[in-house]
Amino acid sequence: VPNSVIAIVSSILSKGEDDTTQLYALRTIENICSQGGDWASRFTNQNMIANLCYIYKAIGKQESMRLTAGSCLVRLARFSPSCIPSIFDKFTFKDTASSIVKGSSRERQICLNLLCLGMLGSQSIMNFSRHLNSLAEEKQLIPSLLSLIEQGSEVLRAKTPIFIALLCKNSRRWLSHFFCNAKLLSAIDRLAKEKDPFIQHSIETFVELVSTTVPGVIETVRNDVQQMMLSKRHGRISASPSPSRGNSRTTVHLFPVILHLLGSPSFKKKMVTGQVLSHLANVIKLIESPFQGRDDFQMTLLQILESISEDPCLVLVDPKSFSTHFLPSLAVLYRGNKDGDARFLCLKIIFDVMVIFFNDIIPDGLLKDEDAIINDLKSVSDIHFLPLYPFFIDDEDPIPMYAQKLLVMLIEFNYVKVSDILNLKTVSQCFDFLLGDLSTANVNNVKLCLALASAPEMESKILSQLKVVRKIGNLLEFVTTKEMEDFLDPTLSLCKAFILHNVGADNGARYSKEPSLLIDTTMDMHIVIDRQNRVKDISDFSSSTGVFLELIENTNKLVSDLASECVVLLFKAAPRESTMGLLTNLSKLSSIFQSLHIDKFSSNLVLLRLLYSLVISCRQYLSRGMILSISVTDVRRIEAIVSSLKTSNTSSIAKAASLLSLELQRLPRAN
Repeated sequence: VPNSVIAIVSSILSKGEDDTTQLYALRTIENICSQGGDWASRFTNQNMIANLCYIYKAIGKQESMRLTAGSCLVRLARFSPSCIPSIFDKFTFKDTASSIVKGSSRERQICLNLLCLGMLGSQSIMNFSRHLNSLAEEKQLIPSLLSLIEQGSEVLRAKTPIFIALLCKNSRRWLSHFFCNAKLLSAIDRLAKEKDPFIQHSIETFVELVSTTVPGVIETVRNDVQQMMLSKRHGRISASPSPSRGNSRTTVHLFPVILHLLGSPSFKKKMVTGQVLSHLANVIKLIESPFQGRDDFQMTLLQILESISEDPCLVLVDPKSFSTHFLPSLAVLYRGNKDGDARFLCLKIIFDVMVIFFNDIIPDGLLKDEDAIINDLKSVSDIHFLPLYPFFIDDEDPIPMYAQKLLVMLIEFNYVKVSDILNLKTVSQCFDFLLGDLSTANVNNVKLCLALASAPEMESKILSQLKVVRKIGNLLEFVTTKEMEDFLDPTLSLCKAFILHNVGADNGARYSKEPSLLIDTTMDMHIVIDRQNRVKDISDFSSSTGVFLELIENTNKLVSDLASECVVLLFKAAPRESTMGLLTNLSKLSSIFQSLHIDKFSSNLVLLRLLYSLVISCRQYLSRGMILSISVTDVRRIEAIVSSLKTSNTSSIAKAASLLSLELQRLPRAN
């Protein structure tokens, strides 16, 4: 195609030529320009641009001509960017945006392409910022763009997000207009699920472009907040932080954009980078000091961190930032903060991050600087969490619950010692929930008390001063009646921990594993128990014997085992009261013997514990001359079961049954 032919085709576009001939010429130019840069460059001259722009905007021309001329302009701008300034010398961004609002589907596509190419070639356009600012005058632009994403053709639905991304990248003022709009983000998330490759590629590019603006937004906001603080410190409250940016409000109000983007599945994992976390760490460090307007700003920041801290993958992006910067700053931000919601978020984020470290990151060996991070976490526990714990417990709900959950976790992972808690004199506070409405208790209350009672450092006299044994028994009865299965294990373990303070951990283990030692008087001679340092109200657990027996029949083997341990150990902690508790529950005991005897899969150890507990009860009853009303019917029923157990293939069961048979015969047979 010689240049002479190109010149002839170009000349046909001059004013006064036949419309039909011009239409064919336009289609010819459109096809040639579609071949790429070298071909498009042959049409790049001022006359051609002027003629195409004239035809595209001419009111009297057929729409097919106008749109073909617009298509030619797009191809020229794409393959020969040097002509972009000439195009936008002829019509403005605002005019082009108006066509997006009012034009046909094809014209909208042309206008979107032209505006995108204009923003990509912005450095060559005179007064580009004025062009960009003029778009704000088109009030229907944002609703129209949203409509295109939701209802436009596949091409428009793909191109519109790219236009939005380029608009926001070139002017941050648009970020809040688009991304504080829940409808837009929802539409983008729906679009991201579509399978069309063109749309998929568009959304990926859109997310990438918008995400690249995030670090700059955070850093600019931080600088402006810092200027606000400095201005107030020097008495210039209304001073602008920077002449180039104007008043600080023009950037601080962009901060919620980060929060809204994090709420979108399309953006969340893409936008949280090490750089973003580093900038956020600088921001939270900065706002440790109060300043005018901090309340609203800190809530946005805390909500951003909450969103990030709920995803282990995002914490793993830079775990050192969390252990070194975020956790200490959150503790500082909590202290003295008047906003209850802010205090709650501070603690919740600390809790969420700690859970991720303990459950996901450290056990999986995912840390590069594991030793340093572990030291950081210990420092957070010692320097920040423990001193604040008394304030957490007295704060508004649900702060105390989160504090207790975190304390339990820190104790379990050996980041906090019970001696640290004792020094804080918080033991009584931990057990206070037993004094109130048990229906409001949570399982972490129980776990915390269990951790305290089980710790070697816990002195029995402290537990004795609490006088809560009967309350613990009431809790056990409550959770059993209400079938609160998740409470049974920790509550029974708490009962056992209290009992072991009077029996001794080593002795308790021996009695639990070998119940026959209950009646071994020689063993008692070798056991030394400090009678002064013990839980004085431990005998109150005898009133819970019926509940222990009921739980022995629980289908959960762990619960059944713990309940039987409590029965057998209580005989060494409070023999007289235990005897009364067991003998007044013979009807329950007989049914348990029956079910354990019939169930071939039941625990022999549980059965042995009950057999020897009844042996020692019978002996205690006679030796102490106790006066109790014992049901002959229950005794005879038990004798019948014990008789069959004497022939058990398990020698230990047979031996225990034989001993019990003799003791039962010695009981008085009053009706």
